[in-house]
Amino acid sequence: MNLKKTTFTIQSVARLAQVSASTVSNVLNGRESRMRAETLARVKQAIHDLGFQPNQAALRLKTGHVPMIGLLVPSIANPFFGILARGIEDVAAAQGYGLLLCNTSADAERERNYAQAIMAQGVRGVIVGSALQAQEHLQTLIERGLAVVNLDRTPSQRDLPIDFVSLDNRRAGSLAAEHLLSLGHRRIVFVSAPLRSVNRQARLDGAREACERSGAAFEYHIAEVPAASSGPVSELGFNAACTLHQQHCDATGYIAMNDMVGIGLMAGLRHCGYSIPEDVSVIGIDDLFLCRFVSPTMSSVRQPLDEMARAAVERLLARMKNHDEAPQQLIFQPELVIRASTAAPRNG
Repeated sequence: MNLKKTTFTIQSVARLAQVSASTVSNVLNGRESRMRAETLARVKQAIHDLGFQPNQAALRLKTGHVPMIGLLVPSIANPFFGILARGIEDVAAAQGYGLLLCNTSADAERERNYAQAIMAQGVRGVIVGSALQAQEHLQTLIERGLAVVNLDRTPSQRDLPIDFVSLDNRRAGSLAAEHLLSLGHRRIVFVSAPLRSVNRQARLDGAREACERSGAAFEYHIAEVPAASSGPVSELGFNAACTLHQQHCDATGYIAMNDMVGIGLMAGLRHCGYSIPEDVSVIGIDDLFLCRFVSPTMSSVRQPLDEMARAAVERLLARMKNHDEAPQQLIFQPELVIRASTAAPRNG
């Protein structure tokens, strides 16, 4: 049987939605701010009903850009960034945009090269999730018109037109420490990868300040990710636990820089003979779904990823439409989630 494939055009969508072809073009190119909600809904329904796929090459030739956004993250091997990417993709798709995902290994040069490459493909905006300390490597691209939203970090260079969507990371570290302190822990260790990102530093600072206010002993342990490891940083947490045990660390409370480190930390502590939470307590930051499925279930400080993903996409699309708009900073508050990995120390 010879099946003939039907090819739909912008004109096909316009006829079904009972609008002009230019109205459909405006929807496809994100120019819908002044469009009536009823008209917009009819056009999107027609696109859906016809299964219409715009010709990306033709769109780029006509407009200089394509309905795509970029997302730069350190590594999709970390479940945190997988969950984040899915949330951003869903929000972008609802707005008619596709997603290009790049793994940068938190390397500034690699991040710049990816941003430059996707900009050359007609993509006008990227969400950056690496939280690197500096942003100068993106300055030239921003000056050339690339819209940038930084996720999970706060400004360090206010003269660049960059929007920031972030957790209050200092407060997240403080919440984790305050929880352990409220249980009676007086010797607390913060376990982290190298402090190359501003969110790690902020979480450490928040935990340290909370301990200093209470007079509790506080130290931090910086562990390197093994060179041969390309997976999640849980291995870092495991190795940190073994190292601290060998150093005869007498802490009863541990704060992990994120949940994946915390999961590895708990495994390492059990490997060294500790019971959790009978001997030591462990709390992470992020509240990934994995916290509910490890044993014991892990206490964590929740990061509202769905809300942050939506805010990041909305800010990026707004900046793509108005590159000269004043930068905005949206800070989301963390929430303590108590589970079985934290309890009062044996000695009360």
